[in-house]
Amino acid sequence: MNVMMNCPAAGARPDFLKRLAALLMLACAGLALTGCQLPRSGPMLSEMVGAHDDKDVVVVPVSRQNAMQSNVPEVLDFPARYRDSTNAGFDRLVPGDGINVTVWERDGLGVFAANPSGVSDLGNQEIDRAGNLYLPMLGKFRAAGMTLAQLHDAVVARLSKLIVGSDVSVTRVADARGQMVTVQGNLTKPGLYPITQTTQRLSSALAQAAPVQTNPEALVITLRRGTEVTSLRLSDIYRNQDNDILLHAGDVITAHDSREFLTVLGAAGTQGRVAISKRNYSVLDALADSKGLDDKTADPRSVFLFTPAKPGTQGKPDQLPVVYQFDLTRPEQVALAGQFSVREGQAIYISDAPFTQVQKVLSAFRVTMSAGFSATRAIDQDSGGGSSTNNNVTQ
Repeated sequence: MNVMMNCPAAGARPDFLKRLAALLMLACAGLALTGCQLPRSGPMLSEMVGAHDDKDVVVVPVSRQNAMQSNVPEVLDFPARYRDSTNAGFDRLVPGDGINVTVWERDGLGVFAANPSGVSDLGNQEIDRAGNLYLPMLGKFRAAGMTLAQLHDAVVARLSKLIVGSDVSVTRVADARGQMVTVQGNLTKPGLYPITQTTQRLSSALAQAAPVQTNPEALVITLRRGTEVTSLRLSDIYRNQDNDILLHAGDVITAHDSREFLTVLGAAGTQGRVAISKRNYSVLDALADSKGLDDKTADPRSVFLFTPAKPGTQGKPDQLPVVYQFDLTRPEQVALAGQFSVREGQAIYISDAPFTQVQKVLSAFRVTMSAGFSATRAIDQDSGGGSSTNNNVTQ
């Protein structure tokens, strides 16, 4: 009888083994994917909680209290002694001041050589480093610390011993001033400026030097007086008249940009350093400047602000870094993110959402399975389609 049987061709067994090996490879790849650690930008929410439990960091949910504690005053001030308006010193003589003394003799004795109008000009004299002033025929005067009126009285008293009657004029030489301040830095016209009755305040020196003030919040004015250094933002001087202090001879004023940065990492629109452009620059400001959270990967419950660990004191260990957690799925937390001020050296990290890891696994499986199917099709083609042939067997 003729029996139709489906039997493997002569080369069918090796093909079968190849298929089996390919399928085993696919299975192993799938198992490996489920057990491997897929790449991601940093710790997930659960890992942050675990680090808190292990006392590696202190994770603190943001609250209104710690948000308010993060803020700095809207206006900073110079020390009170700098703002004492009764301590004006512009009219006090200092070393380097040029002094001109003119004498009119009324008794006609001719002690001093006079011009045709009867005026005796003793010339321009400069107060030396020791604070002394020397005048022809009159000798040495201790001038530093005096006002012009006091020096005038001292000159008249000395002259009264030489001349029965005289009139005296004591004036400063305009282009020889010892009361000078240095204004330098990010300015249009840096240089040395005199302190006069009309230019004795900080605003006057800045007006003459013309700061480059595209953003007064980001321009810092530093005053060095002796060994003390104090810094304020230019906006502090604008907002509070008391900060328009009286200048002292030798003050050094420096205008410089506030170059402070915050780092934003993780599932943000743009990662990197973000410039702190104003006072009380907030977490929300930083997220906005880094183009917000990445909709495809970010977990809005897991926005963290990392603050540096504080060094220990008196032999105590360093304090743990404090990490503030923001849950931006809650409206009140978004509001707090707009009130929480950040500082130079801090960092914002946005965790990946859990579904992001699932998507990565599924994507990896799709790529692997696609490669596997391509391999099996190639095997089929090499083996002639892997089909069985019909053989007629006569029994």
